[in-house]
Amino acid sequence: QAVIRQALEDAGVKPEQVDYIEAHGTGTALGDPIEMEGLQAVYGKPRADGSPCAIGSIKSNLGHAEAAAGIAGLIKAVLALKHREIPPHLHLRELNPRIDLEGTPFVIPTKLRAWPEREQSRFAAVSAFGLSGTNAHVVLEEAPLEEAPLEKAGPQAEASADTGRVYLLPLSARSPESLDRKSVV
Repeated sequence: QAVIRQALEDAGVKPEQVDYIEAHGTGTALGDPIEMEGLQAVYGKPRADGSPCAIGSIKSNLGHAEAAAGIAGLIKAVLALKHREIPPHLHLRELNPRIDLEGTPFVIPTKLRAWPEREQSRFAAVSAFGLSGTNAHVVLEEAPLEEAPLEKAGPQAEASADTGRVYLLPLSARSPESLDRKSVV
C-alpha cells in the first residue's frame, strides 16, 4: 500500500483518476487476494461519478514470463493507453472466493472495451513484484495525440520532409565486436 500511495503522490494523481490497473496477478489462491487487498486499500473507494476501474494481468495472456512479467505488464498498459482500449482479462471463469469486489469500483473485463473519454488525461497503473521481494508500482499518463501527418504532394514530399525529431535506436549484441559488424547474418 505504501508503494502504491507513493507512486500516486509522485505522479500527482488521485486514486480515482486511474481507470485501469495492470496487476501482478499471480493466479495463486493466496497471492492474488493479498494484492487485491492492497489495491482496494488505495483505489477501492467507490467513485463519486460511479466510474469503474478495470483490473487485468498480462499473465492471463502469456503466462508468468518470470523476470519479464513486470515489463510485459508495463508494455500492455502503455499499449492500452495508446489504443484507448481496455484489454480483456482472459480465461477468467470464476473469481477467487477470497477476493470481494463488492462496494469497489473494480471490474475485471472479459471483453475488449473502449476506454471512455475523460475531461483530463487517462491514467493507468502497473504493479509488479520480484522474487527478491521488490515491489513496484508505476502510474502512467496517456501521451498527447499525435498530429495528423501532412498530405504528401508526390515523391519529392517524402524526401524533403524534415520533422526535426531525434530518435533513439537502442542496439544490443553479444559482444562489442559483433555490435561493430556492418552486416547482419
